[in-house]
Amino acid sequence: MIKHRILSFLFSALILTASVAGCKEAEPSNQTENSSSQPEPSVVVGEDLTDPENTENPNGTGTVVETDRLTVQEGKAHGIDVSKWQGKIDWNAVKRQGLDFAVIRVGYRAENGTIYKDPYADYNLQQADKAGLLIGVYFFSTATSAAEAEEEAKWTAEVIKGYPISYPVVYDCEGFTTPTSRMYCLDSSARTDNALAFLSYIESAGYDGMFYAPKAELENSSAWDTERIASRFRIWVAHYPADTYPDRKNPDYGGRYDMWQYTNMGKVSGVEGNTDMVISYFTRTKASPKANIKLEVAKPPVTEDSTYTAVNEAVTAKEIVNLRDSASTKSNIVGSLKNGETLTRTGVGSNGWSRLLLNGKTVYAISSYLTTDLSHTPPPQNDGYTPVNEQVTAKEVVNLRSAAGTSAQIVGQLKNGETLTRTAVGNNGWSRLLLNGQTVYAVSSYLTTDLSYKPPVISEPEPPSDGFTEVNEQVTAKNETNLRTVPSSKDSNTVVYTLKNGEYITRIGINTASGWSKLIYNGQTVYAITSYLEEKQ
Repeated sequence: MIKHRILSFLFSALILTASVAGCKEAEPSNQTENSSSQPEPSVVVGEDLTDPENTENPNGTGTVVETDRLTVQEGKAHGIDVSKWQGKIDWNAVKRQGLDFAVIRVGYRAENGTIYKDPYADYNLQQADKAGLLIGVYFFSTATSAAEAEEEAKWTAEVIKGYPISYPVVYDCEGFTTPTSRMYCLDSSARTDNALAFLSYIESAGYDGMFYAPKAELENSSAWDTERIASRFRIWVAHYPADTYPDRKNPDYGGRYDMWQYTNMGKVSGVEGNTDMVISYFTRTKASPKANIKLEVAKPPVTEDSTYTAVNEAVTAKEIVNLRDSASTKSNIVGSLKNGETLTRTGVGSNGWSRLLLNGKTVYAISSYLTTDLSHTPPPQNDGYTPVNEQVTAKEVVNLRSAAGTSAQIVGQLKNGETLTRTAVGNNGWSRLLLNGQTVYAVSSYLTTDLSYKPPVISEPEPPSDGFTEVNEQVTAKNETNLRTVPSSKDSNTVVYTLKNGEYITRIGINTASGWSKLIYNGQTVYAITSYLEEKQ
């Protein structure tokens, strides 16, 4: 919970309400009704682009506190709270420092309205429990309504039902004074309604609910209806005085509280960098999970740093490349980079993608379509292609190839109803198109600019009235067979000739149901048993 602390402290006395001029409407949630089925984001940290805790303050604002200064006190417990920002934690080392519990972030609702699971949640919960620490959890909310807050609580309860949650389930909501926040229009009463909706559901699910906020937001109900929350649920106050715990035993806060986050500059063995440190004024024994389910052993996710090598260089597109909000061709396109335009590249990934900055935001592009040669120009287009800029679809389906020619590598397909940008039409019968920023080629006659075009419906041919399907082929007898005036062997008087192997006549029809063939012999229509015939080789 380090991330928004400075903003919360500086602006808590200036909480903006919905009457503020220029207040933007909150974006609707895109969660489904069954929020437990919300797809998980990639565990690559760099893809969590709208994480509301993404403005990390690595230097902290509190006083440095070393764990070796902490002493056991009756009725109190020492802990830390963590999220993906602490990276991979050595929980055995944390336990050896004498800490009793950890409050672990399980998820957050991003500024795009989607609920995401913290990529380290399962790993931290399992390893902290295995090391002997008691565990609690928190959810970082950006709910714009009580319904969204309850949705977050249901999602949280579903995620943690297989874990022994001994300490509270915490509602954490910060950053709402920032104009870009989706909660910017909410007043303190509406935010309080959201907190109570979340905590009420958590309580009904059998967990101990707790509300987290900085001291300045709680005092005088400057940002929350503090009494409405404190009268029903536990309070966790954040306050970072210079003479902090353990020199000071309690925060300088006159309201009721149950836990105190006294610094974000804690130094704990097993945690790289700073971490939040907490004193709890109550203790817990290990709880049992709400559901008896077998948990899949979680591994620490791959972090962005291990995927991307840091660089700081200007790049341009070799021709044109899509810019996306994560390193995947299935992600959202947020812009494009054309040859001659430049962006700063901050990382080159082992996954074939580059990380760049676009108007201060991190975006991604395929590395092979970029170059640091800012004087690079695409190859001349005077190769028999007429430049165009139009959307096309396939009349049915067409192969996309790396070059113009059926011997070139197939790199994809375009189906009817799907569209691509055609950049040129060649006099060689091929079109040049863009596929994810890459130039590809397709046969022009298989394409159309009529995006509503539908392939013609090919009806099944009407079955022949006499049951024979028309053919035209030369056949002979496998050994010998009778040719008859009717497709029946019941009457010997219908035989007009016995066809021998090596004598060829024309077959004009086959009836698979009856097993007979229709043939022409000396200008006369005759019939023979199909299985006694063979085609001319």
